[in-house]
Amino acid sequence: MTNLFGGGPWTRILHPYIGVVMGAFFVIMACRFAKLNIVEPRDIEWLKNVNKMIDGDDHDMPEQGKYNGGQKLLFWGLVIGMLLIVITGFLMWRAWWTLPVNVVRAASVVHAIAAVWMIGLIIMHVYAAIWTRGTIRAMLYGTVTRAWAKQHHRGWYRKMTGDND
Repeated sequence: MTNLFGGGPWTRILHPYIGVVMGAFFVIMACRFAKLNIVEPRDIEWLKNVNKMIDGDDHDMPEQGKYNGGQKLLFWGLVIGMLLIVITGFLMWRAWWTLPVNVVRAASVVHAIAAVWMIGLIIMHVYAAIWTRGTIRAMLYGTVTRAWAKQHHRGWYRKMTGDND
C-alpha cells in the first residue's frame, strides 16, 4: 500500500486523514444498521446452536430477523474495533497535540491490535459466507432468493413477504 501513496512519508502523512474519512463513513453505516443489530434472546439461542449450522443442520435453528446472532456479533465487534482505532488514532496524531510518550506508545499498541482484530473479523465473515451456500450472492449483489431468506432468516422473510407459514 505504501507504493500506492508514493512512499513512506506520504503514507504517514495521509494515513490519519484517510482514517478520519473512514471513521466518519463507519459512523454513518453503524448508525444506519445499529437498530437491526440489537442482540435479542433469539440471537443468544442461535449462537448456542451455531455448531449445528456449522455441521450443516441448520433447519432447527431459531428464527432470525434480517441479521442472525453471528452477524450481530460481527457488527458490534467491528464497532468496538473502530472506536478503538479512532480513539487511539487521535491520541497518536501528534500534529495537533502532544501527549506523554507512554500514552502514545500504548495507543499505538491498542491501535494495531484493534486493526488486526477487525481484519480477523472480516476474514471470518468472508469465510462464513463461503461456508453457507447462497450467501456469496448476498455479499456481491445485495439480494438473496426467497428460499434462502426463508431458511436462514425466517423472521425477516415473514416481515418482508407477510408469509406466516
